[in-house]
Amino acid sequence: MKESILELSNLDIGFNKSVFSHINGKLMTGSLTALMGVNGVGKSCFLKTIGNLIPSLSGDILLQGKELKTYKPIEFAKIVSLVLTEKFQVDFLKVEELIFLGRSPYTNWMGHFNQSDRAIVDQVIAQVGIDHLRNCFFAELSDGQKQKVLIARALAQTPKLLILDEPTTYLDIPSKVELINLLKKIALENQVAIIMSTHDLDLIESKVDQVWLMGKDGQFHQESPAVCRASGLFEKHFFLG
Repeated sequence: MKESILELSNLDIGFNKSVFSHINGKLMTGSLTALMGVNGVGKSCFLKTIGNLIPSLSGDILLQGKELKTYKPIEFAKIVSLVLTEKFQVDFLKVEELIFLGRSPYTNWMGHFNQSDRAIVDQVIAQVGIDHLRNCFFAELSDGQKQKVLIARALAQTPKLLILDEPTTYLDIPSKVELINLLKKIALENQVAIIMSTHDLDLIESKVDQVWLMGKDGQFHQESPAVCRASGLFEKHFFLG
C-alpha cells in the first residue's frame, strides 16, 4: 500500500533570493517522479532543498508527517538518500567499499559493520546488477556503471525517499533506458519514493508515475505524463519559444 512520504505546501526556494515559489506536491512510496524544467529554472536548488542541504525560504516540507527542519542528521539519513551531480572523490575505493558507506547511519561510533549490514549490501548489489563489479575500483568504471554504484550506495541506507539529480546525464541511449527501468523496478520492489531531475522527456514518459514540472512561467505543475502531453504542458515549456 502506497503511503505519503513527502508533502510540500507553498514552498519557496532559493539561495539568497527566491528562484521558484508556490510549490505544492506530494510523493508516495512505490512511485517514480520526474522533476522537469528548462535549464536554470531551479531544479537542483529544489532537490537540495527537499534533501535538507539548503533551507527553504518559506512554506512547509513534511517528511513522513514531520517538519523537515526538525530532523537530526542521522535520523534524516535513515529516511532519505541523495545522489547529486557533484563528483565523488572516491576513485581509490572499491565498489563494495563505497556501497558499505551507505550503512554509515546505522553503524556504531567505530563504524563497524555487522552481518545485517553485509546482508543489505549484498542485496542491493544483486538488485542493481553489479556483483561482477564488486572488487573493481570506482575509477575503473564507465559512467553508467558509476551511476549504478552510487544508486546502490544510496539504497544501502534503506531509504523511503531517493533523490537523484540528472542521473542519466552523460549516458548513451541504451544506458539511459536501462537506468530508468532499474529505477522503476527499485521504486516498486523497495516501496521507495524516487524523484529524479531529467531532460529525457521521450525516455521517461511511459515509465514515470508523475511529473513535477517547474514551468518557465513560474508555475508549478504536478501531473501524470499523459496529462502533461495532452494538455500541451510539455510543448509549452520545452518546445515553444
